[in-house]
Amino acid sequence: MEFNWILIMNIIKLSLAVLLISLLGCATTPVPTQAAREVSKSRVYNLAFLEPKEGFGQVIVKRDEGLVPVCNTSVFANGVLLTDLAPGEKVTFYLPEGEQMVGARANGICGGGLVEAKASVSRSRPAVFRISYGSASEFSIQPTTF
Repeated sequence: MEFNWILIMNIIKLSLAVLLISLLGCATTPVPTQAAREVSKSRVYNLAFLEPKEGFGQVIVKRDEGLVPVCNTSVFANGVLLTDLAPGEKVTFYLPEGEQMVGARANGICGGGLVEAKASVSRSRPAVFRISYGSASEFSIQPTTF
């Protein structure tokens, strides 16, 4: 039996092309804050975070669009699990003024682990963050102007 080297090379090329396309397809697209859908209250694990209070400022965390919605992303406020966001969703919540922490963790088959960012919370303006995947599949949560 003789090997068909041309067939083997074509299979390798096709496999590499599929891998490259899948990696490039992981980049996400920012969603304007006004266009993001507010997460359902049924998926918020601690409703107390949703209530404005004296001395607290507004924080908005939204998830980019672009990935197939096979897994949600958990959102944390100062280490407390707040909700799970699907692509294109946001959660609006309140934290005490000052330096606070927000975090995100990819769930299901989506990779990324736990990422965190410092939030400067103020009553005068919302602190807005986006959860995204870059073109190299890096998972992040970062301040945004979108």
